[in-house]
Amino acid sequence: ALGRWGRLCVCQLATPERVYIFDALREGVLDTLRPVLCSNNILKVMHDCREDASAMLAQYQVELAGVFDTQVAHTMLLRQEDTRPFQISLNELLKNTLQLQNEQQSLLAQKMKGDPNVWFYRPIEQELLNYAAQDVMYLPLLHRVLCEKLRDPSGGRVLSQSRSYVEYSHMNLHLNSPKAAEKRNLRLQAMLATRTEKALYFKLNLGAQRQGAVSRPEAISRFRDMEFGDIADCWVSAWNVSGSLLFLERLETGTAAMKVPAAPPDPGTPRYYRRRRGI
Repeated sequence: ALGRWGRLCVCQLATPERVYIFDALREGVLDTLRPVLCSNNILKVMHDCREDASAMLAQYQVELAGVFDTQVAHTMLLRQEDTRPFQISLNELLKNTLQLQNEQQSLLAQKMKGDPNVWFYRPIEQELLNYAAQDVMYLPLLHRVLCEKLRDPSGGRVLSQSRSYVEYSHMNLHLNSPKAAEKRNLRLQAMLATRTEKALYFKLNLGAQRQGAVSRPEAISRFRDMEFGDIADCWVSAWNVSGSLLFLERLETGTAAMKVPAAPPDPGTPRYYRRRRGI
């Protein structure tokens, strides 16, 4: 999985005309792409960029900017329809919105189940290249349709709300490993990701497989002012045996929260649509 301690192996960029696939393991490739990735004047359309942004910042000191996140757009669309937001995969969003999908999805799942390191091998298998291309090729159309559904032709509202997904990469950088979070009363930041009938779940920027949870009714009530993508200051009360789930409590009101500065994105004329795949 990607994130701070995953390895970025492939970077895909798509325009309405063609798809480009870059070998992120080759020296200098990300430095070449840095001006595009870091520009507020070049629109990047991504689906749930949080772990992508974290990987690029941790591994290459690349700070994403100018991101239109389709996960954020989907959440805004659900709110517009007065429906409870939920986290959706890119493939499900493509199917629901465009009646399209990445036809290589099941094949990739089988390959990664057999060998999680398939993206490290060079040359990259043709089937993986096909998957990587399909993973981004529909993003230009998806961007246009989502803007139409949201009645937001420029996408400016989504760009603004996507900033918190990019800022996620700066959360909890004082923790040097996932294990370091297993400490009672430890203070950390948590981004609200999912809400169910009985619990809240948070992303922590501690690896894609580690999340926070709040399940006590009294504790849940302290987060009622939060929307998806909002960041709260919390403390760790416990964790499960594997350490994949940290149980959180919100810090008392009045505790200073760490602010992560970010320049507001400026949607420009050039547009690139990207995702990447790594492990």
